[in-house]
Amino acid sequence: MFEDITILDFTSNFAGPGCASMFADLGAKVIKIERPVTGDDTRVISPLLDGMSLQYMWLNRGKKSIVLSLKDTEAQALVCKMAETADVVIESYKPGQMKEYGLDYDSLCKYNEKLIYCSVSAYGQEGAYAKNPGFDIMAQAMSGMIDLAGEPDGSPTKMGTPVGDFVGTFNAFGAISAALYHRLRTGEGQYIDISLMAGLLSCNTSIDFSATFETHPTRIGQHDLTVAPYGLFRGNNDEYVAIVACTYNLWPRMCRLMNRMEWTRIPEYNDATKRMEHREEIVAAVEEFLRGFDTMEDAIAAMKAEGIPCNMVMKTYDVSHDPVLWKTGYIKEIPAPMSIGKTFKGRGPWIKFSKTPFAFKAAPDLGEDNHEVLESFGWSKEKIDEFEAKWSAK
Repeated sequence: MFEDITILDFTSNFAGPGCASMFADLGAKVIKIERPVTGDDTRVISPLLDGMSLQYMWLNRGKKSIVLSLKDTEAQALVCKMAETADVVIESYKPGQMKEYGLDYDSLCKYNEKLIYCSVSAYGQEGAYAKNPGFDIMAQAMSGMIDLAGEPDGSPTKMGTPVGDFVGTFNAFGAISAALYHRLRTGEGQYIDISLMAGLLSCNTSIDFSATFETHPTRIGQHDLTVAPYGLFRGNNDEYVAIVACTYNLWPRMCRLMNRMEWTRIPEYNDATKRMEHREEIVAAVEEFLRGFDTMEDAIAAMKAEGIPCNMVMKTYDVSHDPVLWKTGYIKEIPAPMSIGKTFKGRGPWIKFSKTPFAFKAAPDLGEDNHEVLESFGWSKEKIDEFEAKWSAK
């Protein structure tokens, strides 16, 4: 799909690398430019496989790695030369840092007016928050998402995975793809500003409610703020089931299963909005129904027979060993870097194209492609060796 696209990847950690790897999966040539000695921050994040981070290997699939010190003027000049033939630059330095290096959009588009340049940061490139240090958890906190997670009488709860980073990954991939389409139509490159916080802000459905009606929505626990029954319900053995039975068609079916058909004839129970006033009673009835089964599998089977959407709340270990997910390729064996020489088990492609499928390839070792890439831009083997030694000594 993107076989004729070259991307210069100046990103580290999660969101930027994840975006660039999606393009690599779909055929783009992605050149990852890393710091000397340490490289991408995620290279040392546990868990490790033979000394290499699983996170790094997954987030940097299919790329070429070169090492450059962007503080060095000769490295800066080389990047400008690389930009002449590149299609996309992705960077995740703190706002303003690439400008200090002379490698910001305004500088590089002088060498290539068709260049698409994407900056990924916690808060975006503008505004009073832009210069603040930021990671996924800060974006979660500032978007209001953490305050919405947890029990009403409990503490705010961080998401169990870096959701802000992955929202940033997908937003950056979609934005760059749209910009490539725009360039195909018009010949114009452009600048893209991706904010992790803004991405999560767009996911916070309570913003509209709070801004419009001056209300103060906060964490609501295991159930929805506006409809019932919709949430997580406790059965036997402290097992939880996700159930949605709030619609006009589903509610009577759930009432029949619970032997509460009288609720379908009482307006305040049968109206989706008014039913929220009786949510605690409804939740108790659903959980009583679940406890009437020997196993939650039996309860789920009974609800599915009625067409009610429901699933066990799965533990990650069980998800990672689910034979259906392995068969569909959502979890698979993924090649590890050349220095390791084997595979690891992880998340596979989550989008399926009929003509241009994702192809997961190994992430690179640090500086693995120095000679191949840098020699193609005119540096001699001796010069590359010289700079590798100089930068490694610092």
